[in-house]
Amino acid sequence: MPLISPRLFSSAIAVWAGAVMMMSSQPLFAQTTAAPRVIAYLGGGPSDPERLCMAELRAALEAVGWSFDKQVKLEWNDAGHDPARLVPLAEALVARRPDVLLSTTVASTAALMQATKTLPIVVIGPGNLDRVVDAQARPLANVTGVVLSLTGQHGIKPMEVLLQAFPGARRIGLVENSGNPLHAKAGEGGLGPVQDMVRRADAKLFRVHFSGEAGIAGAWEELARLKVDAVMIRPDSPGMLAEHARQSLRLRLPAISHHAWFSNRVGGLLSYGVIGRIDFCGRAALYVDQVLRGRAVAELPVQQLYEAGLSINLDTAEQMGVQLPAAMIARADRLIRPQMANTPGSFSGKAP
Repeated sequence: MPLISPRLFSSAIAVWAGAVMMMSSQPLFAQTTAAPRVIAYLGGGPSDPERLCMAELRAALEAVGWSFDKQVKLEWNDAGHDPARLVPLAEALVARRPDVLLSTTVASTAALMQATKTLPIVVIGPGNLDRVVDAQARPLANVTGVVLSLTGQHGIKPMEVLLQAFPGARRIGLVENSGNPLHAKAGEGGLGPVQDMVRRADAKLFRVHFSGEAGIAGAWEELARLKVDAVMIRPDSPGMLAEHARQSLRLRLPAISHHAWFSNRVGGLLSYGVIGRIDFCGRAALYVDQVLRGRAVAELPVQQLYEAGLSINLDTAEQMGVQLPAAMIARADRLIRPQMANTPGSFSGKAP
């Protein structure tokens, strides 16, 4: 299913809200003195993209009639980019019995699924859910949501783009988070196709792991010692992309991420993935709404919304002294130009 524009999404929200309001002649929610329902978010660490996501989710819920603080409240919980904290944090969160659990990373989803088999979990973005849905993407467990892909394409295509950007590269780095369940072992989570792709390009893949945000600099220094030509950041928490971008620029190692935030906001060179991920969060709000109204998770099929775009930060390319193929620049969906470098989030559209 393709992404929709913000205008169309706003219209969809309005139609949804109208339909809900017409279902009963009574007010959508009666006045009550009961404690607010709890929507509990669990993330890997502090993250501007995820805070924007939660803000969009809250706005979408308000659009369909939920009143925050009175009827519902949204709790933020994160592990401070320390993988060891995720499981105990998930267990403590589940013990409080919130009405809905939210996750935006594979690691936090895994921790929540380990902690509870009954409380509803709504996943937004990356999600290793292929084993818990049937052929029609209907949940077989207590988890549903809006995901990038059930087939792992968001973790494969960036490598294809990286090899196109640097056709002469023979030593390719792959930086991975040891706290992410999908990064733990070779061949899991779609890494097999990535290895095959690198092999067909007559190149060699070098995997380097880090643990927590504090370990990112050391991982990049190891990549530099290995003399890699280019690096792919394996899909992970967007909260750590700024540090990846800093290290990439410091060591002049060109890199690509699956998340547009990398190139558009924090100075990374290349991104290939969903542009405008905020739509994921608004759509996820409709799942939360339905769960709060009593629908079973099994009745809410998982949505896949993978429609990728290429973003190139030409300012970073200039600082690194990197020359990208003209054809790649011409087909980019977003270009961050040098004169825009001091304007957060600015970009141009398709290159002429």
